[in-house]
Amino acid sequence: MAETPTTLSAQDNALILAAADALNSYPGVRVWTDALVFTARKGIIEISGHVRTHAEKIVTEDVIIQVNNVKDVINKLYVDTDLEIAVAQALGKDARTRGSFPGILVGSAFGEIYLKGNVASQDIKKAAGEIAAKVDGVRNVVNALEAPEPPKPAAPAAAKPAAGAKPVAKPAPKPAPKAEEGEEETPADE
Repeated sequence: MAETPTTLSAQDNALILAAADALNSYPGVRVWTDALVFTARKGIIEISGHVRTHAEKIVTEDVIIQVNNVKDVINKLYVDTDLEIAVAQALGKDARTRGSFPGILVGSAFGEIYLKGNVASQDIKKAAGEIAAKVDGVRNVVNALEAPEPPKPAAPAAAKPAAGAKPVAKPAPKPAPKAEEGEEETPADE
């Protein structure tokens, strides 16, 4: 739920608990407090982390500012839809992935970015993951892009004899064992 540093005053710690409780009790937009980090200092609460929508970001601030003894709220929340757009723009600007649209689909859940779709190579897949991970606010990247495997090296071809070389003789087949007395011999298949 809410992270509280050990150096908080009793009043700041109580404000954080009250803010988290107010969000959990709010009957309107449900905010996942597990995805939030609260800090407080002298009645000012700073909230960071991830929410799904802009409505959740606004509601979070509005609910917390109404908690008794909260003087101000510093809202540093990331919105998943904004992260999706930022990642898509970063992929569109980078020369390694620019030509891969609309093949790359970008999704986000509480700061975790999901890349799906089809790209032309493993290099593009790798680059997309690297680019997405560098966008501010991204906690983790799940790269589920499909890309063809690089071609495997061909098996070495049988060596052809050099011009004028004598052919190599194959060993003669082993003779079949002789039948013992009293057993009939079966003719060999031709």
